[in-house]
Amino acid sequence: MDVAAESLFRGPSSRSAPRPVLIAIPFYKNEHLVEAVIGSLIRCAADLAAIDGEVVFYNDSPDHAPLADALAAILPRAQAAFPCRIEANPVNLGFVKTMNRAVAEAVARRVDLLLLNSDTMVEAGALAEMVRVSRLDTMIAFVNPRSNNATIATLPLAARFPGGIPNLAAYRALSAQLPDFSYVPTSVGFCMLIRWDIVAEFGGFDEIYGAGYNEENDLVMRAGRCGYRAVLANHAFVWHEGEQSFGTADLSREHWEPTNRAILDGRYPEYGPFTGSYYNAPETVAEQLLATLVTDAAGRLDLAFDFSSFSAAHNGTFQAGRQLLAAAVETWGDRFDIHVLCAAETYEFFDYGALGAQLCDPHGPEKFAVIFRVGQPYDWNVLQRLAMKGAVIGIYMLDTISIDCPQLTSPRLFNLWQFALENADMVAALSRMTLDQLHHRFQIPDRVAVSTSLLSFDLDDYRIPGSDQPAPGDGTLLVLGNHYAHKHLAPTANALAGAFPDRAIIALGAEKPVEPVATEPLAPQHLGAAENLTGVAVGNLDEAELGAFYAQADAIIFPSHYEGFGIPVLHALAARRPVFVRTLPVFEELWQELDRNPNIHFYETTSDLITQLRIPPAWREFPSLPAGNGALRSAREIRTGLDIALSRIDFRRIVERVRAMQFATDIGGSLVPPPPVEVPAEPAEPETDAVRAARYLARGVEKIAGAILGFPPFYVVIRLFFRTLRAGLRGLRALGNLAFRASPPEPAIPPDQDPA
Repeated sequence: MDVAAESLFRGPSSRSAPRPVLIAIPFYKNEHLVEAVIGSLIRCAADLAAIDGEVVFYNDSPDHAPLADALAAILPRAQAAFPCRIEANPVNLGFVKTMNRAVAEAVARRVDLLLLNSDTMVEAGALAEMVRVSRLDTMIAFVNPRSNNATIATLPLAARFPGGIPNLAAYRALSAQLPDFSYVPTSVGFCMLIRWDIVAEFGGFDEIYGAGYNEENDLVMRAGRCGYRAVLANHAFVWHEGEQSFGTADLSREHWEPTNRAILDGRYPEYGPFTGSYYNAPETVAEQLLATLVTDAAGRLDLAFDFSSFSAAHNGTFQAGRQLLAAAVETWGDRFDIHVLCAAETYEFFDYGALGAQLCDPHGPEKFAVIFRVGQPYDWNVLQRLAMKGAVIGIYMLDTISIDCPQLTSPRLFNLWQFALENADMVAALSRMTLDQLHHRFQIPDRVAVSTSLLSFDLDDYRIPGSDQPAPGDGTLLVLGNHYAHKHLAPTANALAGAFPDRAIIALGAEKPVEPVATEPLAPQHLGAAENLTGVAVGNLDEAELGAFYAQADAIIFPSHYEGFGIPVLHALAARRPVFVRTLPVFEELWQELDRNPNIHFYETTSDLITQLRIPPAWREFPSLPAGNGALRSAREIRTGLDIALSRIDFRRIVERVRAMQFATDIGGSLVPPPPVEVPAEPAEPETDAVRAARYLARGVEKIAGAILGFPPFYVVIRLFFRTLRAGLRGLRALGNLAFRASPPEPAIPPDQDPA
């Protein structure tokens, strides 16, 4: 039986079965590259033997004697290590034609083909791993290793090594997080393994691409239209210098790239969108985020505090953020280079620069090893930013009041927080009460590092300039809060003003209405009109102005029904003023941490408060707390949680988070609309003569139509006319449907044309 006849009876061969590999290296001048690339193969001789590899050195500059001499000199060493030979082109053919010589040989010998640029160096194990990966999926046609400089195959380390070569140890640490291979939209020719049956079926490189660039993309897209895929072997590494293969050619990338890209796009218009979408894919974003885990020259990682929701105003959340930032800058510098994501105005207002933290635009391109957000998120855009910018995400959850109050909550807000807690790596609660409430309301996965970190209890951290003056002794009461109902500022201040008409009552956090508002006793309240009651908006006061109000008071009342911590309690104690609070678990927690300070007074109801204030208590001296329970302790607790989260970092987890975020964005847009913004009315357009005439005409038409339709007989006639017209149209439509049903059916789609 002859060979042709024998082939008719050959059984199926497994695509997963390994084949010998023909390795083709084209050289064009650049004799200095010979030792590096061939020397690396000599060091990988065991890998070449394992893949049954043979190497061909193509000399594409036969009239350049130094290259011929360099190849001849190294050939004996190479032949002693692995099968190899030199093929000299009779004339310069260019990269594409030279590689097509290798394609023809691979097809003829039915062996896989590996194209290797002359400006590469192969790491041990890379070639064997590429061959192994090529057999893991029957639709894998093209395999690249990872590299320091190979566009889509580059493991994203460049930002951490500006102007230098990435550390191979760092690559190995990152690649250990990656799966065996990743699907990509195309392949890169610097080191490209191609299964033999692909070039046998679809042909080699199209020589319309001249000296090169995009010829490999054309081949990948050609095969891709039949479902064949390109992949990256994530655990194989080949160093690539780049641009040296064409370095001395007459026409380089600047000439060939735009010309050849136009050809490629004309043939395969899907190439651009298909390739572009890869760079926003969850796997790609996750790789970019993993790169942030490579330390800088000082051995540090980039960490950002997300203060993007902070504004240039005073409140407890913003103070907590600055307090933590100051402690972190002081104590975290051994491991982190600290940045702040916020508006420039906020950065200047709180003088974060004086602390040594760098300003970053929340919408900028930077990525960080860790992002720690102070405050729960209210905007889907916040979660998008966290997911796309941080390898590790931490969130400082202050309270759950927005979930519990019906005027503040919504199903979307609940879903937003649930998504945040499911996808964070670390969650810190501001108090044990807050942590308990989070667990009662939400499902927090075990993989999330959860902790409690109360703010500083060092009263020096809360001392407002000018606030600790001796009490005036006139019975003035300072009531703290804001416009939110749970702060209970207006009802409490109004009640105190009524109960103590001879005392000054200062409501710090709200202003009186310009016009008195009469309300029912049980209706929502504003500050009343009592002459002894003063309302003061607090957001834009400076510290000296705030301190003056504390100094005027004999006692301070913080009537809030719900708090995550209670910074005003610490402000009051730092000002040496008795402070009254409700009997809430969070305030009991503070009282215990402050060694049961007797200047904290508890009450159940406003009536109880009034009773206690009939004879205001005097300040009682109390020993200072031992050192070690200040902001540095809080920062240390947060740091411990972030370190745990860093130790658990997982590529697949980052991919899941980014995919979940992108999917939710794609199908529903923003899950929680941003808070309403009062938009100033736009100035009216200047009124022209045409506009005035049109308005006059419209009014005239409206008057005439109203008069006519208001005459009953005419209205009846018009209504009958339109009903008759509608009935006629329905009859015509019914006749059309009968004609349609009587016509022959549409022919079925032939099987060979059915896209399914």
